Parts: sequence; C-alpha cells; structure tokens
Amino acid sequence: VLEEGFNYITTRDGTELSVMVRHPAPDVRALWGLPEEGPFPTVVEYSGYSPSNPEGTGEPGSMIANLMGFTSVGVNIRGTGCSGGVFDVFNAAQRADGYDAIETIAAQDWVEGGKVGMVGLSYSGISQLYTAATNPPHLAGVTAQSVIADPWLQAWPGGIFNSGFTQQWIRQRNQAAAPGGSSWVTERIEGGDTTCAAHQPLRN
Repeated sequence: VLEEGFNYITTRDGTELSVMVRHPAPDVRALWGLPEEGPFPTVVEYSGYSPSNPEGTGEPGSMIANLMGFTSVGVNIRGTGCSGGVFDVFNAAQRADGYDAIETIAAQDWVEGGKVGMVGLSYSGISQLYTAATNPPHLAGVTAQSVIADPWLQAWPGGIFNSGFTQQWIRQRNQAAAPGGSSWVTERIEGGDTTCAAHQPLRN
C-alpha cells in the first residue's frame, strides 16, 4: 500500500526503491471535478535523478500532469536517491524494477482504471523504453521524449569514444549516486529515515 508522500516499493529481488506519491492538490481536484479521495489518473516518472525527492516537483511532464488532475509518482532507480541496490547506468535490473514499480503502483486503489502511464524526457524518457520493453500488463502508455537510439553509439559514436557530454554525464550520475551525493538524501537520513541510511553503504 502506497500512501500520499514518501514511500518504498520492494522489487522482486528485495531491493527497495524510493517513491514519492503526489496526488493533485485540492483546488486542482475541484477544478477538474475529481473526487476528493480519488481514484485519479496516474503517471510515473522513473529515473536516476531525484524524482522521489519529497521537496521536489518532478520534471515538467509530472508537474503538468499534476496540474491537470493526475497523480504523479516519482520513482528513483536502484542505487540512486534513497533507493537500495547499486547504480549501473542502463542495466538490466532497471527493466525488471520498472516492471515491478508499474505493477505495484497500478494496483493501488487510488489509481483510476487500474492502469498508469509514464512521463519524462531524456533519462526518464529512456527509462520508459526500458520499462515498456518488459510489457507490464498495467502500463497504459509511455511518452518518452529526447531519448537515444543506442547507448553504445552514444558513448562510441563512429567508434570514437565520446569524451564530451556522455562521459561527463555518467561521471555526474556516479557522483550523485554515491553516499552523500545528493543533499536531499542526506536530509532524509538526518531526519531519521533509517531505510535510506541502510541503503547507502553498498554504494561504495
């Protein structure tokens, strides 16, 4: 059961992913004529940035969806944010975790129609493709924007190593995934989130 606010989802191998559930605000519900307690149409943003940051709002797709009466759910991939596991960009576990997250979220009683969509661009667009490739039965659709065709070609275009953006981006992702790499994660730990704290040592 996922409540409004910060939660954890347990995946098939026991890894816990940090999740932030943002229901539409009361005035937005009134504007769109939505029932006060739901159910609400729901979208998921899934990436290695900070979609589950309780103080954040998510990417533009999540923000727009929230203002249009959707619940938006931010999910941090394994090894990032407060999620357990080890970070490894675009690995196979992200596909399985994406499937598990979609199926867990879609099963919540506040999800309208028992199906969810996915939103996001770039990193959270690529992760949509990884998730959709597993064909979760309760994934209604994806809106993947600004994605890449082939991760290998992104790193080795024309067989030449891309020491520009790609190398810098991966270095930044690794730094952010390290213990203490994100200020909001440190704040949650200092605030008493023992689950988040327990996930950090494995990052080293």
